[in-house]
Amino acid sequence: MSDPGRSSRKRILIIDDQEPTRYVFRHSLSRAGFEIDEAVNGSDGLAKALTEPDLIICDVNLPDMLGYDVCRRLKSNPVTLSIPVLQISASFVSDESKVQALEGGADSYLTQPVEPMVLIAQVNSLLRLRRAESVANLSARQWQTTFDSLSDGVVLLNSEHVIVRTNRTLRDLLGLVPSDTDGKALAGIFYEKFGISFDEFLQQHGEGIPVELPCANRWFRLRQNVIESDPQAEDGSVLLITDITAHRKLQETLKFNERLAATGRLAHVIAHEINNPLEAMSNLLFLAERSSEDSSETRVYVEQASKELLRISQITKQVLAYHRESREPIPTRADEILENVLTMYRSHIMGSKVTLETRVRCSGEILVRPGELRQVFGNVIANALDAIGSNGGVLRIRCFNTTDQRTQQEGVRFIFSDSGSGVPEEMIPNIFDAFFTTKGAEGSGVGLWLSMDLIKKHGGYIRVRSRLKGPYRGTLFAVFLPLHSQ
Repeated sequence: MSDPGRSSRKRILIIDDQEPTRYVFRHSLSRAGFEIDEAVNGSDGLAKALTEPDLIICDVNLPDMLGYDVCRRLKSNPVTLSIPVLQISASFVSDESKVQALEGGADSYLTQPVEPMVLIAQVNSLLRLRRAESVANLSARQWQTTFDSLSDGVVLLNSEHVIVRTNRTLRDLLGLVPSDTDGKALAGIFYEKFGISFDEFLQQHGEGIPVELPCANRWFRLRQNVIESDPQAEDGSVLLITDITAHRKLQETLKFNERLAATGRLAHVIAHEINNPLEAMSNLLFLAERSSEDSSETRVYVEQASKELLRISQITKQVLAYHRESREPIPTRADEILENVLTMYRSHIMGSKVTLETRVRCSGEILVRPGELRQVFGNVIANALDAIGSNGGVLRIRCFNTTDQRTQQEGVRFIFSDSGSGVPEEMIPNIFDAFFTTKGAEGSGVGLWLSMDLIKKHGGYIRVRSRLKGPYRGTLFAVFLPLHSQ
């Protein structure tokens, strides 16, 4: 490399065995502000070229070798490769000589005699080209470094979906090397890594829409965007690949924690439900033991105790069913899921000064994982009871068959509305965001985010409306799920 501390004047090496020629060039170029170094033959010139002058002027007819050979050696050496070479000759003036010089790596060719103004102009032109090339090379290195430093994997594709370039992150994420990617069709790599064809991926998912796909033991988010310079022609596309394995693990952890929290919220409800019949059984068995009457009275006590025991058994089955999970979605009656949740919460609702109004008219089957849907409904009901508070209020729950006006899908709509304090309008857009809560330190901000995720997974959606005052104060959640036949 050139010494950064040397003079800013450009240094030119003249390789010529003729002292008069060197004198003329030295005189003209020195007056133009250049520093001059000289060599009298090819070997001397190659040695001095290692000091990296800014430009080399080389005669063709040298005593130890031809200037063509000098130029080829300069261009084959990484140290001197980028130095511009101007070849000059008084004897090799034919077009063939010029062609041989240029094909040997010379950047320009002049024949003697050369006017000083022409020489200086040619030198300045070659130096400008070198500066432009240096800037371009620096920009290319900066771009490549930036490209490789991106945290996302990037694939540049042409219009035929052939890989033009990939960054280092992409290759590290998928365990590839440059020879596996550049110039190869993406289809083979895509199917090998993600298990679906790239054409299928494009057909199923629109441009710019993030899609999460597994690869080995990791998860990736993929997004494809078309590059268009001409609206009538596709110039290629960019595929972004982000490793979201840690994010997915965090999501699963949050979901598991939320299920534990939901179980905890039900614990006191279950304890209350079971405690009542247990107390009744205890009293009845005590009376049966102490009874001095005939066996018929004792038999009545025992029969009543058996009924209470059956009641405990039913409650236990409901609890187990509430948290039982299905690996795959199964056709399930919508009203049965809702009634199961209401059974778990009804006594707690009544004991909280809350009036429960229900209207269940949804007998259709929906394709769901029942445990996940019960978790959603339980979370919405728990939030409604928190919003109503200890002063009491009204919780209205409805379920009916309907048709979604936007998609014309037949489905079931579940409505949960309370007369609680309501949610401020500015908070509504964020209410389904992870870790966003209106309960302050008492809320985790996970329940509604998880509910939204579960409903979307079942092909439905959840909407919310809220008012802070007036006769219709409170919050309403509407859940739509398509029928199994859809």
